[in-house]
Amino acid sequence: MEKKQEFALRCHDITIGLGNKEVPDFEVITEVGLMVKLALHIRGLSRIPYETLKLAASHFLGISTLICRNIVLSLAEIEFVQIISEGSTIKAIVPTVPFYEDLYDQVGEFASTKKVNETEELAITILKKLTHSPIHSSWIYELGAEKSLVQRNLSIGEQGNYIINKRSRGKDILLSPVYFSENADLFSDLVAKSGAKTVQKILTLIKQAQGIPLHIVETRKEINGVKLTDQEITLLKSLAHDSVIKPPSIKTSHSGENYFLFTPKPGEARLSATKREIYERAMALVSAVRQGQYLPKEYAIRSPYAILRKLSNDNEIGASTEALEQYKQLTVLRVGRLVKQYNGWMKFVLNDTEENREAVKLALELIELGEGKGLEIDDDARLAIAQGQTYIESLISANKLKEKETVSLSEEHQEEVDNLFLGGVSNN
Repeated sequence: MEKKQEFALRCHDITIGLGNKEVPDFEVITEVGLMVKLALHIRGLSRIPYETLKLAASHFLGISTLICRNIVLSLAEIEFVQIISEGSTIKAIVPTVPFYEDLYDQVGEFASTKKVNETEELAITILKKLTHSPIHSSWIYELGAEKSLVQRNLSIGEQGNYIINKRSRGKDILLSPVYFSENADLFSDLVAKSGAKTVQKILTLIKQAQGIPLHIVETRKEINGVKLTDQEITLLKSLAHDSVIKPPSIKTSHSGENYFLFTPKPGEARLSATKREIYERAMALVSAVRQGQYLPKEYAIRSPYAILRKLSNDNEIGASTEALEQYKQLTVLRVGRLVKQYNGWMKFVLNDTEENREAVKLALELIELGEGKGLEIDDDARLAIAQGQTYIESLISANKLKEKETVSLSEEHQEEVDNLFLGGVSNN
């Protein structure tokens, strides 16, 4: 990933972690993060009345009506929207947002023209590290930044819900709930015990082979040609057995019960509520084809990606004698159904719903890229924008208005504010 793409991505991560909280220290991060957030949710939609957009942005995306105009103007500057206006009044927009990679690339290019402050620069550096693995807090203090600046960043991160500080085995361990939302205590303990570099190595290898069976790793003592020590395999088993990763399993008559390894499921900031069930189905799809690849009864799958691509294109997978046990769990999850053929052969047929098509697409991304795209998009928000103002108003009337929160100022900044407002007050 290019530097400018990652900058835009981390700004977005921080912004969605913050939610409705405002951080006085963040200017570029907030602008860039909200640009990405809005762009992701309007991509592919047709003409949107501006009043509809403002309502949806405020209610679903935490973008206030005052800020919304500036974000829209910034998106227009990089040609992500066409603005329809009367004089200075915005009447509607027409989204022209590009695909995922180009989206982050172009927003990152826009961000490169801005001047970030020291607090923002350190915030991005910290989160880039935390996306790969939890770390010892001492790492941050070794970056050379002033102690007060480091402490300010940790305070913002903790108040802003994108950094968690856990004490484990006498050490302070930092992790990001954006990427490691579940079992924070167990993750902290593993990092304190085995070291951040070892945990990061294991997670990186799993990401490069999403869905690989635990049994295969134990037997071969390697992942994709990278050898693992007995200590690293023990750590890997701890990740699985202690439910830090919560691996899916498939039970067959010829190979018993096997667990399939995935990197931790993203936190709420990176995985919207409307995508959670889709993510579970995608992992089940990957596990099923990995079963056929690594643990077949007779005929191994040579290319799991090709099998899933066929499912995406044809809504079915060719018949086989192993389909019943291999794809049974997918029928339980309502991803598809097994159709009897001749001589005991069966084929798996996709239940053709939008959710299942999304699950197949996500499964392909997990195998090809090691992660899914667009997981943070709230489908309810996109639906509301498409439905229009009346629909959104009915939703808003049924819910309480959201309150804005502000992350507290640092002592230094608070003193400056106090002096500004109290400067004219005499002590006499």
